[in-house]
Amino acid sequence: MSETQEDARIQYVRGFPFCKAPFYTKENLEGTLDYVPHDGDIVIVSYPKTGTTWLEYIVLQILSKAEMFPDFNDALLKYVPFMELVGPKVIDKMESYRVYRTHLPFSRMNKNPKAKYLYIYRNPEDQFISYFKFLQKIRPVHFDYNDFLDGYLIGRIEYARYFEHILSFLEHKNDENLLLISYEKLYTDRRNMILKIAKFLGEEYFQNLSNNEKLLDRVIEHTNFDYMQKNLPFEHPFYKKEVAASKKSNDSFFRKGVIGDGKNSLPAEDVKRIRELAQKLMNGTEVLKEWSALWN
Repeated sequence: MSETQEDARIQYVRGFPFCKAPFYTKENLEGTLDYVPHDGDIVIVSYPKTGTTWLEYIVLQILSKAEMFPDFNDALLKYVPFMELVGPKVIDKMESYRVYRTHLPFSRMNKNPKAKYLYIYRNPEDQFISYFKFLQKIRPVHFDYNDFLDGYLIGRIEYARYFEHILSFLEHKNDENLLLISYEKLYTDRRNMILKIAKFLGEEYFQNLSNNEKLLDRVIEHTNFDYMQKNLPFEHPFYKKEVAASKKSNDSFFRKGVIGDGKNSLPAEDVKRIRELAQKLMNGTEVLKEWSALWN
């Protein structure tokens, strides 16, 4: 990534790269780095475009017995607020379900052993193409694909390099208050994965679903990709006035949501570069074994 493009897209706060935009204020970003979750908080953590929004709606559906399905912006700003965007003051005003999200790596978070953390990860080539297409959609200015890929591979990008982000959570995979969630497993076995998430959130939620097949079916229906695509129109709450008419974003937040889009959409040499770096950095991990099974 060229220095000009990096300067336009990234801001560093305490040495860590965040998205650079007027609504990502230094105050909110520093507050996110300093924030200590309360007892009982549910924190959804991820790298961008790994299934964050999907997971947050699954959590809301589980907690509310399939009742809560807020529109996209209400979820983003109010019901599962994005801390880097809204800041700790909004989080501290939450009263009922204290569920919120962040893209921080484990090493940059303040932990509370009495809070629960759910971390979702995704096949990197699918994550990459989804991220690139998303930024193309919401950014008012053009940025170069090759520059973006180069920055992605060396970590000169918002939230640093994807692979170290995952590794920071993998090192704590045995922590009782951390649940690691594979996007691909959630995609292919949603029923059992939803039950697993409910079990992690609390025995009450697990029993609600396991003893009520109709309720479980509703949660599954409401978190089906097609259902969410149709019922969650997307208009970025801050970019909407800046995005050119040719880039109107008032369609669905969800583009494809499939497995294998990276392989099908990216040049073969770029898929190879992403996979080779993943193999180098994540050698010996169960996550790499999952991905390798998809690549073969």
